[in-house]
Amino acid sequence: SSDDNDQAVTAAIKRIILIQWALVPPSYNMLRPIDQLLTSIQTVFPPFGNVASHEYFNKWKVMKRGDLFLSTTMNNSPDENKLKKGVRKLRVFLHPDRLPREFDAKQTFVCKMLWDVSNDAWEEHLKQKDDLDWVHNS
Repeated sequence: SSDDNDQAVTAAIKRIILIQWALVPPSYNMLRPIDQLLTSIQTVFPPFGNVASHEYFNKWKVMKRGDLFLSTTMNNSPDENKLKKGVRKLRVFLHPDRLPREFDAKQTFVCKMLWDVSNDAWEEHLKQKDDLDWVHNS
């Protein structure tokens, strides 16, 4: 049935996004840090699997490590303001209201999934930051 087919397609898209982009190998049970996700998100923009390409994805301006870090040496954590800006840019880009009307269901699903994963990773980042602030400020 077409429902089963849709589910299979959705599952395949999920697997590609999670394994190639979102999760840390080899156990794949933890999200990559938000800075890594931001600098590599273009690797999971369509086309892939049976998701068609769309010119919209070419509009994304790829973020480099230097866009998120003040310096590559300083204990290697991203700059909070740059990170926040990067996340904001991604949210605007993937926002359901901003996506092209002619997107098909698969393209829309990819965007929703990327949105969900990056939001989760950002929440995770903020939570860890709070924990660290608590340690450092006590």
